[in-house]
Amino acid sequence: MAQDQQIPGDILDRVFKGTASDAEQELVRRWMMAMDISDTTMSAERLQAEKHEMLHRVMATPRAATVAPPVKTKVRLLTIWKVAAAAVVFAFLSWFLLTGIRKGRKEPVYVTIATTGKDAKHIQLPDGSAVWLNARSRLEYIADEFNKSHRQVRLTGEGYFEIAKDDTRPFIVISENIATQVLGTSFNIETYPGEAEIRVALVNGAVAVKDMHTNNYTLLHPNEMLRYSKGNKKWGVVSFSSNMVRNWLNGHLIFEELPLADVLDRFAYKYGITLQYDKELVKHKRVTGDFSPDKWQTVLDNILFIHKLKYTTKNGIVYINKR
Repeated sequence: MAQDQQIPGDILDRVFKGTASDAEQELVRRWMMAMDISDTTMSAERLQAEKHEMLHRVMATPRAATVAPPVKTKVRLLTIWKVAAAAVVFAFLSWFLLTGIRKGRKEPVYVTIATTGKDAKHIQLPDGSAVWLNARSRLEYIADEFNKSHRQVRLTGEGYFEIAKDDTRPFIVISENIATQVLGTSFNIETYPGEAEIRVALVNGAVAVKDMHTNNYTLLHPNEMLRYSKGNKKWGVVSFSSNMVRNWLNGHLIFEELPLADVLDRFAYKYGITLQYDKELVKHKRVTGDFSPDKWQTVLDNILFIHKLKYTTKNGIVYINKR
């Protein structure tokens, strides 16, 4: 039976009530066994076994008698009743199958590491790789799967990675819908929620970056940075200075062609300051620089100077305006 072929409603009704003939039960059995259900956590043999168990439950268990509609009921009401009966059968089939699958599935146990303060955190992963997490950042991986056939983690925020080389098990970093795959190398990823871009900067080695929505990918070489726009789903590759990329580990604010709005957001978090400004004032402006830890006034002056902006303070709020 073709997978898109539908079972007649009256047959489904009889299956539901337990009065279907052997031929009708066989028809439903074939239909059910041909259902295309994708489940990567189970083998094909296990999935078929779950279907068989479900069919046994549906067909072997007597159903409660269903009260038939009065003889004088309109044909349209009879059609609706049959459709409803068919829907119930579909619901039963789906429920039995899903519960059967879930019985044999082990829920994954995630390891989550997050920075709680404003300082970087150093992590040593089970495979020997080292990761430094910036403020407002989090790293997650599945304990039972990491370092087996592959090494996969999910990053939120910013992380600098030094990956232990392993030619047989690639290391994959998921950052929203961007996947960065390496074998052994050093690189930096910025993927803060609310910011306009995801950025992957390669220090040494080689990485492949893929958009998981389109399957488009590109290869990066040392001193190259990929900038992925969350808005238009496009990316570009630019050069950068790898000498300063790790300076944020020492408390520096590092920006490489970062939108000014995102720069101000990171600055405000680092120094615990409330900023207010017109969004049009910072639109289409970017910042590149290595700003060493200092008084917030000095850092903010240096950030705003190149764009001919200034700040004033009133009642504990910092306002940004034109010079």
